[in-house]
Amino acid sequence: MNQPSSFRTSGATYIATIAIGHGLKHWYIAAFAVFLPLIVEEYEITAAGLTVIGLIRQFAGGFPNFFVGYASDRLRNYWHLMLPASFFFAALFMMLSGRTPWLWPIVAFASLGGVAASFWHPPAISMLSTRFPRRRGMAIAFHGSGSGAGEALGPLVVGFILVTWLADDWRFYTLISFMPAILITGIIYWLLAGAKAPEPEVPTRSTKLIDTVGLLKYPVYTSLAYANFTRSFSHFGLLNFMPVYLAQDLGMDSFGVGFHVSLLTLLGVGLGPLLGYFSDRIGRRIPIVAAMGVIGISMLVIGMTGDGIALTLSLALAGLFLWSSQDVINATAMDAAPEGLQGSTVGLMFLSSLLGAAIGVVIMGFVVEITDSLKSIFWLAGAIATPGMLIFLFAPLRRNS
Repeated sequence: MNQPSSFRTSGATYIATIAIGHGLKHWYIAAFAVFLPLIVEEYEITAAGLTVIGLIRQFAGGFPNFFVGYASDRLRNYWHLMLPASFFFAALFMMLSGRTPWLWPIVAFASLGGVAASFWHPPAISMLSTRFPRRRGMAIAFHGSGSGAGEALGPLVVGFILVTWLADDWRFYTLISFMPAILITGIIYWLLAGAKAPEPEVPTRSTKLIDTVGLLKYPVYTSLAYANFTRSFSHFGLLNFMPVYLAQDLGMDSFGVGFHVSLLTLLGVGLGPLLGYFSDRIGRRIPIVAAMGVIGISMLVIGMTGDGIALTLSLALAGLFLWSSQDVINATAMDAAPEGLQGSTVGLMFLSSLLGAAIGVVIMGFVVEITDSLKSIFWLAGAIATPGMLIFLFAPLRRNS
């Protein structure tokens, strides 16, 4: 008689709901990478213009995490509402971006989609961390694999749809894709509302906004913020310029662009839970060090080759860790989270990602301008990521009380 309730309260359903919802949210946001070459062609955007667009979108998607982490700690009883609301408004703003004929309103609506999407991470990771404290690494990794699947399959499928059925009419795609988003929002809410609520620690004092930045007094958070910074510098810098490089320099169509963008996360979808599982058992250091090394070396190989099978294989190799390593970093941060500051801890991690992404977009844009070569982004990404391999051999990964 109570089978529906039993189904919704199970741990597997809980993880699957949050992970799949996370993936679908990223699907909607990641489609913009496939739209970007079409928008560049329509409005004749320069490298400087691409830099500004990327900077706006990165700040919109990352900076709110500073406040959302704090809000998440204050609104523990409403975590199950924050997730479906985040998904719905992310899809809504992406749809609205396709309804306007002017460039900057397109950028504004796409950026507001990023703002809405940022309301997912702090409550979602806090929910998983508090419900599965002994399997934290694996639970957070499943959450990350969901987003990795969305980041990989979104551009791939959207690129295929645009080429095969819509004649590259990205605006019409944003309209039809909003219809299922309404149904998905209702399903996410229904599943989370019927789930067993996590029991977060009751803080001994009131949470303050400044607590997010105050975490940096612990060396472990400085180390982890650096890891997120370098990973995001490479990843999101590439997402801003690589689609244009693939379309203009290598002559790829929307499907080819979508396929290669998907490689930045595709293989990491399967590796993520395994990486989380082993990090729960052998520690977090080895996975982080390996990830930094593979990402950096793969980027340098692309810088040397530039196209062909070497480009495809190197992107796939980097994609094993570009997304999945974030979950191990977040799990390490949650291991050390002070009581009552789970959301603030997540907020700090995503804030460091924002800074890496924003600075990465600016510096890559500057390098492209002075070198007049989009290929230079791969050299820069490799130069930034590779030193992290050596730094994390010795960086502190625990918080001293």
